[in-house]
This record gives sequence, C-alpha cells and structure tokens, in this order.
Amino acid sequence: MTPMGGTRHLEPADALPAVVPAGLVARVRGAAATELARRLGPARLFTPSEDDRALVWAVISERLAEAHREHVLAGNTPLDEHERQRVARAVFDALLGLGPLERHLAGDDVEELLVNGHQRAFVVRAGGAKDRVTTGFSSEAELRAFAARTVAVAGRRLDEANPKADARLPDGSRLHVICPPLAPFTCLTIRRHRLLAHSLQDLLALGTLTPEVASLLAAAVRAGLNLLVSGGTGSGKTTTLNAVASQIPTGQRVVTIEETKELALERHLEDCVGLESRFANLEGVGEVRIRELVRQALRMRPQRIIVGEVRGPEALDMLNAMNSGHEGSMGTIHANSARQALAKLHTYTKMAEEHLADDVVAGMIAQTIDLVCQLRLQPDGRRVLTEVVEVAGVEAGRVLANELLRPDPDGTPRFTGLRPQAAERLLAAGWEPPAWQPASSLAAVGWDGEHR
Repeated sequence: MTPMGGTRHLEPADALPAVVPAGLVARVRGAAATELARRLGPARLFTPSEDDRALVWAVISERLAEAHREHVLAGNTPLDEHERQRVARAVFDALLGLGPLERHLAGDDVEELLVNGHQRAFVVRAGGAKDRVTTGFSSEAELRAFAARTVAVAGRRLDEANPKADARLPDGSRLHVICPPLAPFTCLTIRRHRLLAHSLQDLLALGTLTPEVASLLAAAVRAGLNLLVSGGTGSGKTTTLNAVASQIPTGQRVVTIEETKELALERHLEDCVGLESRFANLEGVGEVRIRELVRQALRMRPQRIIVGEVRGPEALDMLNAMNSGHEGSMGTIHANSARQALAKLHTYTKMAEEHLADDVVAGMIAQTIDLVCQLRLQPDGRRVLTEVVEVAGVEAGRVLANELLRPDPDGTPRFTGLRPQAAERLLAAGWEPPAWQPASSLAAVGWDGEHR
C-alpha cells in the first residue's frame, strides 16, 4: 500500500473503450434522460426505488439499441456486447449516480474523492493511501455543469451568485462544491458514508480501543455518564460514537440528531428515532438547523439524546438537554485534544444568542459533561482513542479535568492511575479497571495543562 501522504496514478479499469464515440454516449444519455424525466421526475431519479432503477435500465437498453442501429447504418463499426454494456453503465451512472466519478467510489475502502478541476482527481482510501485518477470530464464547463446539476437535484443552487454548495447524496455521502471566483477551478469533495464499527468488539478489531478502554467506555454508557467524543477530521468520531452507543440498554428511548444521517443505532435499539437537519431550498427557505432539532427532541420524551456533531450554538441546547434528566447523552466535536474539546465547547456555547457569561458556561460544562474521549488518526492509518479525561469541576471560572488515559511518548495510550470521581458508578456498571493509585493522589488538570 502507498504510505500515508503518498500518491499513485491509476487509470480506472472500467473506463469506456476508445472506440466508443462520445456522441453515441451523449445521444443515449439525452434520449433516456428525456423519457425518464417525463416518467419519473427529478426527485425519483435522485432517490430511486428498486423498481425505478429497473425502469432506468430498461429505458437505457431501449435507447441504446436504437442509437446503435443508427450508428451501424451510418457505416460505423458495430460495438461488441462488452462495449455496449460499458456504454449502458456510463449512461446509468450519469443519470442516477455521479457520472464518470461513480466508478472511483465503487471500492469499499474509498473514503474520499477529491476533484481539482476537470484534469485532476484523487481517491483517498482507508489507511491514508491517495491515488490519482482521471476525472472523465473533458472541460471545466462540463465539470461545472455536472456539479450544478447534482446539487440542484439535492435542492441547492450553484451559480455566480452562489459559487459554493453543500449537499447530501442519496447514499449519505457528503458533497462539497466550490467554484470560481472563490477557487481557480471547480473543486468537488465527496466524503463517503462509511460506518466500520457497530460494537465495541468492532473497535477492538480495528485497533481503536484496548480491552481496558473498552471496559471503561461500556461501563460509562451503562452508568449514564455524559460523553463527548472529540478528534480531528477523519479520526473516526462518528464510527466510535456509533459503536459506544451500542451499549445503551435496548429498552431506552434514544433520539439522534445529525446534519447528515450516519449513525445506525436502530440495529441495536428498538426505540431509536433519527432526526436530520435540512438545508435551505433554492429559494433560500426551509432550513432546519441542529439547534432546532435539539429542541424538538426534548419534546419526544427521550431518555438519551445523541448529537452527531456540535459545531455552533447548538452546544448550549445540548448542554441543557444533558443536564435536564437525559443522563447518558453523547455528542462529538472537532478538536485536537480532550482539553481543547472542552475549550471549544465553551466557545460554541457562548455563540448562542443568549450570550451567557463565561463563568455560567463553565459551570454548565462542569455540571454536564462527565468524560471526553479523544481520537487520533495514526501515521499507519489506524484511528486510536488516545485520551480520556474526566471533568472534575470548575475553579475560578475554569473547567478542570482529570487525565484518566493519555498517550506515551510513542503514542500508546496508557491509564494514568488516577481514580475517577465516578469510580463507584463505573464499578457498579461492570467496569474492570486497571490498577490505580489511592484517591488522595487525584490531580486536576486545567485547559492550559497546569496541575492543580
């Protein structure tokens, strides 16, 4: 495998044969698109059922047969069966998928697709390997038209007045587009929806957790501690949250709140409702933000609330929900360390229109968050939980935290030996702790790293 940061150049094995004229593909695509727009409409083409997909294949086959007959009658070389199948696949991907980009997302190990203009693209795979691939677009205009069409079907607009857009694809992948004048050329970023772990055993198999850490997290969930999972982009926050939340007792009512639905707790919990935010439509109305969904969730009588990602003023609503009878709630946040996660949570809470004072916000965090779990993407591509801190209170307007788990100089996570303040609750919930020091050795660590 290419080392992390390295790039290979790959030509897609399923590219169209050179003997297939582009005009034939365009003619089949145009005829099929016209008929399908009349019979299905754009909404069903964007999220087709199995019957709709079968109809698309049938229409493509009919239009391809007609176009191929005309192609041969004009004196051109007939296409063999293999070439006709390639044409049909290219048209199908253009109508229901991501056109020439679809083939690059076929592998299960593909995590992201990066398109830098019509001549350069990269596939990022699990483990960090980056492969350069062809885009399949012949011009900047063709790429931009494709991007505008894709986001339009998702209810967004991409034009000179709005040269950037975010959209959710039918499979849950996230699409970001930015165009000139904000960028030198049209850039697309597609992040795949890949949930690799559904249980703590899965995280153990992936090397994300050690058995000792898994025991701590399982007990924390069962004991009803409020957890915040932090880490950088691609560090595995959502995957870890999904696996850890599998420890929630199956009879409890859980409401999940996400910008793009990724959690799959329904497979573990019989009473789980997933809420998803919504972008504004083409007219700029209809947006529903995470903050509003948190408020709606409180009216649904949940026992626990899980916020997929905190990145703004919804932090205040999440804290209010966690300390108002919803013990065992969880969320994720972007941060480079567990202490920075607490600092960012403080900042996001102050972004709310209520404009709470610093000491009030610090008090809310100290009374609400129990554990912060930090994930890191290692040089070998593994996602590893390297830090666990326990919120230990507030002093002079500052949130204090005990380091329960921290990495050695070589990056290996180790328990510090500190006895958690919630030790009795954890032990009652089945925690099998490593050896610890007496409670009198308990130290509190502030955000700046000073021991108190």
